[in-house]
Amino acid sequence: MPRQPIRTRRQFIREASLLTGGVVLLGSCTSSGEDTGAGFQSTNDAGAIELVRLFSSDTVIAAGIEQRLPFGLVDNGAPLLEDGGPVPVRVLLDGQVIDELDVPSRLVLHDHPDGDGSTPHEHADIVRYFPLRTTLPEPGIFDVVATIDGTEVSFPVQAFAVEDIDLILPGETFPLLETPTTAAPAPMDPLCTLFDGPCPFHDRSVSEVLTAGEPMAFLIATPAFCATSYCGPVLEELIAAAGKFPSITPIHLEVYENPSEVGGDIRSPDIRAVQAFADLGLTFEPALFLVGRDGVLAERIDNVFDQSELELALARIA
Repeated sequence: MPRQPIRTRRQFIREASLLTGGVVLLGSCTSSGEDTGAGFQSTNDAGAIELVRLFSSDTVIAAGIEQRLPFGLVDNGAPLLEDGGPVPVRVLLDGQVIDELDVPSRLVLHDHPDGDGSTPHEHADIVRYFPLRTTLPEPGIFDVVATIDGTEVSFPVQAFAVEDIDLILPGETFPLLETPTTAAPAPMDPLCTLFDGPCPFHDRSVSEVLTAGEPMAFLIATPAFCATSYCGPVLEELIAAAGKFPSITPIHLEVYENPSEVGGDIRSPDIRAVQAFADLGLTFEPALFLVGRDGVLAERIDNVFDQSELELALARIA
């Protein structure tokens, strides 16, 4: 199966879509299809409830395996979820409920290159995100129905057979990737684009850590060139949490090899994605891979996560 190209921010916003009262609305774009920068803007009234899917629409959701399907609440001025409590969610197939659960509400952090970013605060576009975890039992299209402030908001999710998915899945052996390090950075230029970087997670390669039988938190993210604006925040979350889990080796890998060569223009035809992107079947960023001592992928956390969700995940492989 041919792999998809890396998503641009415009493509991500258009494909993610806004979800309001069960009706899918495209993100704000000009007539030519270019992103206006409004990103998550909706044409609805200020009081409307708007959700956005925070997971890839590619062939990444596997049937029969617990999946993380995060979605976000868009900030449109409505005073919603001030207490930050959980929301009831139902998962349906052909109108039949296959799962029903309360999903926690988590704060979305946002990176600020000119600030220290130390104070948690709400993202300018999304005020809360909800890390739904559920198992879709068979390939097909499911409906996720969230009840927010008494209003049901639904969106579809497609699950695929495991054999149709290129992306590495939990339960599979993680490949011995030869990732660049501070001592051997080639072909990366730069090695790390963290705004206050480089980050401290470039001393060892993936292959070295896995061969040593150590648990690993491997984050692929590019703070300076991220398609979703979350690469910087999630890398900072990993930096903040790493000291609490000394048995786990964190590794960070950028998405692009040669941003400096193309003057930072990731739309250039000469931009190159790192080989690990294809090796893992990725078509999006950021993605955090949590690998146990046995070298098997225990969990993959896509896109956005906060400190609480991250620490819970790290504790499972420590």
